[in-house]
Amino acid sequence: MTQSTTPAVDERTAATATTHDETVEQDAATATANEAADAATDTPAFSDLGLSDAVLEAVRDLGYETPSPVQAQAIPYALEGRDLLAAAQTGTGKTAAFLLPTMSRLPRAPRHHGPLMLVVTPTRELAQQIEDACETIAKRTHHRSVTVVGGLSYEPQKAALHRGCDILVATPGRLVDLIEQGEADLGEVQVLVLDEADRMLDMGFLPAMRKIVRQTPATRQTMLFSATLDEGAIGGIRDLVSDPAVVEIAHKGTVADTIDQFVLPVSLEAKNALLAEVLKAEGPSHVIVFTRTKHRADSCCRRLRRAGISCAPIHGNRSQNQRERALASFRDGKTDVLVATDVLARGIDVSDVRYVINFDVPSDPEDYIHRIGRTGRAGETGWALTFVTCDDFGDLRDCERLMGQVVPTFERAGAFELGSEPPELDLNRSAEKPRRGEPGSGKRKRGGRRKKPAGEAAPRGRGGSARSERGGRGAGQGHKRAGQSASRGGRGRTGEDVDVELLSEKERAAIERSQGRGAQGARGGRRNRGGEAAARDGRTRQGGREAQGGRGVRSDRGAQGGRGTRGARDSQESRSSQGRRGHQGAQGRGGSGAPRGGAGKPRRRPGDRQGRNRGIY
Repeated sequence: MTQSTTPAVDERTAATATTHDETVEQDAATATANEAADAATDTPAFSDLGLSDAVLEAVRDLGYETPSPVQAQAIPYALEGRDLLAAAQTGTGKTAAFLLPTMSRLPRAPRHHGPLMLVVTPTRELAQQIEDACETIAKRTHHRSVTVVGGLSYEPQKAALHRGCDILVATPGRLVDLIEQGEADLGEVQVLVLDEADRMLDMGFLPAMRKIVRQTPATRQTMLFSATLDEGAIGGIRDLVSDPAVVEIAHKGTVADTIDQFVLPVSLEAKNALLAEVLKAEGPSHVIVFTRTKHRADSCCRRLRRAGISCAPIHGNRSQNQRERALASFRDGKTDVLVATDVLARGIDVSDVRYVINFDVPSDPEDYIHRIGRTGRAGETGWALTFVTCDDFGDLRDCERLMGQVVPTFERAGAFELGSEPPELDLNRSAEKPRRGEPGSGKRKRGGRRKKPAGEAAPRGRGGSARSERGGRGAGQGHKRAGQSASRGGRGRTGEDVDVELLSEKERAAIERSQGRGAQGARGGRRNRGGEAAARDGRTRQGGREAQGGRGVRSDRGAQGGRGTRGARDSQESRSSQGRRGHQGAQGRGGSGAPRGGAGKPRRRPGDRQGRNRGIY
């Protein structure tokens, strides 16, 4: 009897367990739904933030439905008049976070007065975007705004400032120029906003920023917006705010979840052709390509046009009108591809950018975050592709360590021509920063040398050969690390001491150039020594005339043989030393070489600056 009831008990137990599991799953689903509802409830509406009715109408004009996290947290502090330090991901609405509350409570300045609000931003494009947002809001609030940036005529900007304004949007360089000319008076500023403050510091605007701040009243409200609140990024200007409220939505190196990232290893010789190939395969419409230098941006545009792809460059060498036309054409869809530099990585705010291509890996990891942040904005999805050559391993690793994640290889990489020897990326590489003492940590004993981290197959220095294209120490640094082959003046090892198989084409070319400079330096040195000997012996034509006719101390012309060298310092020393020798030699040959106008006094030739400064020719 007992045996017959046991299976029934087991079935009831199993059924009870199944029912319990289903109940747990239902409870978990209910809890998740409740959390989502609570989160939706916790996000306030714009009407709950205390904005004026006119600004709420402007919010509807801007197309905003719910405030972003940085807007929801920053707007109440700004309405209270508190100083503010705010950091958020790119594309999260930081511009509206300071414009909406300030224009909600900002009075209007009388004619020929103002500004009452000053916004300082690093680039012309960012200034133009802030001006556009100001104009949209001002249609409801009736504030007057003026923008002063470089690249445009001074006179219209001076006239606008004389008429007066409520809001002034400016780049640091042009605003300092107007202050020094007495055309900009910041004595009535009530609210000061430093937008993209970390970028302005990177661009060397710290002295200009401090000069601007000194022109504003001490009682102002100061709001500082940055991509990060890291001490190393904005430590130099934290003293500009007093008892600030801190809003930090995303920590340093955070990338939006709406952006997918990929890397594409490629050989150096195949990199140029790869860009057009990728654009044609993935579609060239509404794409931004980032390069490291202005000249490379122009060369990329020329190649893309030859491939039949419409594109436009935008960088510091372009005039303001050219940049505005390029952005307008890109927004309107008349131009498919926009090629830009890192200076403009934060200044381009265009919706519906399908994807971003990093033609060069940026040297600053923060620039990588802002580059790929041009896509996937305002909740949209996007993706970014980065070309990686043998010179880019170190910069790629720095970007990955900043983000705390490894960027995977492009899944369709096999469909493209990547060159004869594309670099191999270590699939097991780590995005964590190496500990002190480990390879790649940068922490080493004095006199020690940095060991190559795993995954860095190419020999390169701290800046690598890529630094030579940025105006750094030159490509020689990479091959010096490999074999110490670069020699000065032809001394040291030759290229035969280097294992050329370990070097890239760029580094081999650098070795050849350094050897050529060494040979030229040696030939110049021989010519210089020949000129010195001729001057000492009095065998030059001019030196002989001076010794016979006593024309004064002009025998330094005999050292002109040294002017053929590339070392200006050597030839200058040769000329000055031979000038003294020629003077002594002319006086020592029977006194016939004494200059006219008194014994022992060298004659100064009229109009000779060097003679006037030194008292001799």
